[in-house]
Amino acid sequence: MAIKLTIKKWSAWLDLSQSVSGVILAVFLWTHLVLVSSILLGSDAMNWVARTMELSFLSDDGHGYPWVVTAIAMGIAALALVHVLVALQKLPMSLRQQRALRQQMQVINHSDTRLWRWQAITGVVILLLLPVHLWLIGSAPETIGPQGSADRIWNQGVWMVYLPLLLTVELHAAIGIYRVALKWGAARELNSRNRLRKIKTIVSVLFVTVGIASLLAFLPHAS
Repeated sequence: MAIKLTIKKWSAWLDLSQSVSGVILAVFLWTHLVLVSSILLGSDAMNWVARTMELSFLSDDGHGYPWVVTAIAMGIAALALVHVLVALQKLPMSLRQQRALRQQMQVINHSDTRLWRWQAITGVVILLLLPVHLWLIGSAPETIGPQGSADRIWNQGVWMVYLPLLLTVELHAAIGIYRVALKWGAARELNSRNRLRKIKTIVSVLFVTVGIASLLAFLPHAS
């Protein structure tokens, strides 16, 4: 009995850790997209955001501390690692488990199960692409700005990383928040899962549109 209780507590702790870390990462993602979208308001707006993120208002020369961005990147990397390690406990890792899941999905047409599968697929893509993004930002935080970011995105071809990362991370985050809302009862407050799915779709489309528009807004600064 004691062993069963310990297993249940451990399982509950892992479940809570995955939900909390996922929500924090999703909120950071959306905040990050909003901050990057300052380029849509012009160079001065993005320069102000970049310098503020570097705590320029606390430095004597007004240049700020670029290492703050590196520290944020490292913190996000650590939190993402925790999220991945916990999530791996629930993924079908063996061929037998994957075959069983495929057979189940062929028999039972369940939309939430399909969403979970998409979340798992996008999670694998993010696992490959996110470290590249965090390394590029964390290793050269002083280059963040209209010209530096534009050079990295377009002249160095990093858009080939950023675009698929944008699409997968936004889909992953939106599905994650949707599933967390279901798990903790928010679906009852919204009265239906269909309404919650519509909200998820609207949020995804909104942030993907903002993200793509921001990438394109850097193009004039790349020349």
